[in-house]
Amino acid sequence: MASRNERDHSRTERGKRFSLVKKHTLPPTDQGGWMAETRDFLESVAYRTLSTNARRALDRLKIEHISHGRTHNGRLIVTHEQFISYGVTAEYVGDALDELDFKGLLKINRGRAGNGTAHPNVFRLTFDGDHEGAAATNEWRRCTDQQAKQWVETVRDQRKLKRAGVGRKPKSSLGVPEMPPLRVPETRRLAGAR
Repeated sequence: MASRNERDHSRTERGKRFSLVKKHTLPPTDQGGWMAETRDFLESVAYRTLSTNARRALDRLKIEHISHGRTHNGRLIVTHEQFISYGVTAEYVGDALDELDFKGLLKINRGRAGNGTAHPNVFRLTFDGDHEGAAATNEWRRCTDQQAKQWVETVRDQRKLKRAGVGRKPKSSLGVPEMPPLRVPETRRLAGAR
């Protein structure tokens, strides 16, 4: 049975202060949305070792997720320009997204361009449920200190080289034509006739 608390004159076991703390620490309902992050997630190696650009890219993706009422995870679209306007350094957007993918915080369905139609990248945050109702996959839990160190030492450069080669045709230098000339130049004809 609840006893009377002499300090705040309430009839609850925990008192008035507890109810006020609970009331003022609830997620906001009028601020345009919210997203919870667990203590395990914030203390994880994957989150702690993020670069500044990767952290900003993740924040921009969380903003997009919240703006859709947290119901479009797996169908999130954020453009290159939106990442840049949020503060990700322009030449490191791809690097930041690769880092998030490598550490398991994000899954990317790579888009493509061609024939005048651009198909953007589509993102899924692994620490929240997706648009089909599946639970969070929490792939970030698999990231270890060794993998985080490996990202900095080797994997970042490998992925950067891979991104640089995607969709690019090898070009021949101007000094070596791909096709031989159709006629023999005059100087060769004269030299061969002697």
